[in-house]
Amino acid sequence: WIACLWTASMSIVDSSDEADGLLRQRLATLETRQDRNVRERRRDRSCGARGWQKFIQAAVTFFDTESRGQEDPLVETVRQQPVAALRFMRIMLVSGSFGSLVVCALCWIFLYFFWSSSCSCQRPLRWWLLLYVTLQQLQLPIRFVTLRRINRLPLNQGNVELQAEVQRFTSSLAWRWSKNISLFTYGWFVLGIVWVLNSDFESCMETHRMTVAVIGQAFARAVGAMLCFRMCLQAHVVPEGPPKVEAARSEEIYALQVLAFRSEMAQKHATCAVCLCDYVEGEVLRRLPCGHLFHRRCADEWLQRSCRCPLCVQSIRDFRI
Repeated sequence: WIACLWTASMSIVDSSDEADGLLRQRLATLETRQDRNVRERRRDRSCGARGWQKFIQAAVTFFDTESRGQEDPLVETVRQQPVAALRFMRIMLVSGSFGSLVVCALCWIFLYFFWSSSCSCQRPLRWWLLLYVTLQQLQLPIRFVTLRRINRLPLNQGNVELQAEVQRFTSSLAWRWSKNISLFTYGWFVLGIVWVLNSDFESCMETHRMTVAVIGQAFARAVGAMLCFRMCLQAHVVPEGPPKVEAARSEEIYALQVLAFRSEMAQKHATCAVCLCDYVEGEVLRRLPCGHLFHRRCADEWLQRSCRCPLCVQSIRDFRI
């Protein structure tokens, strides 16, 4: 009996040891799996973070890297009329972005429901709508980034920061890319007009109407942009009047060269253009920086009223004496 009891107790101990070993193995396996999962999550997060950083760097390069080329006309407009140009850009960016969003949403909805029924058109108007919407969407990020940058600038007269920001952005790759897309959109727009005029209205009535509506809104936006330009920019342009007559100062007149007339000078300088009298040997003349000669008295009286030469109308201040 004692031997049986001892054997049973020993078997129980051995089984408990085996169970503990199995439990330890399972726990170790579970910990290994958890560690592996944690490492994989960390690796995925690091890969995602690196991918996001690369995306941010590419976006910064696209919008901020300056490319060599001719200065955009918008920079000169901002330099001359900073407040009016800033107001015009804000209006155009807001209206253009909102209009593009509405047109893109309506066109995608239309193409989703009427794509199959549009295949009967004589012209590929559905493909025209698809590419037109795609071109509009490609310009939306550039418009939003430009609007965000401009809204951060104060509306002050002679804003140097505005000029620098516009010059930096108009020389970036994003601006060049946007201008190329706009040029291609213009050509695609003309092609759409040709297709609409030469298509059968009865074959695809819905697609024809949608295309005409898109073309009509593009014309309306163009007319609105022209009116906004006239109201914001041309209204601030002050018409230039005739040049103001400025008299020369006494020290400027007395600094001009004085010489005596000689007979060998008569071939080129024979008559005073102010009093219309011929020069006489030994008369005192005054030479203007442009090279023309006059009687000293005539030249002095003329320059006291105007600093420009009576013959070539060049100012004596345009030359270094």
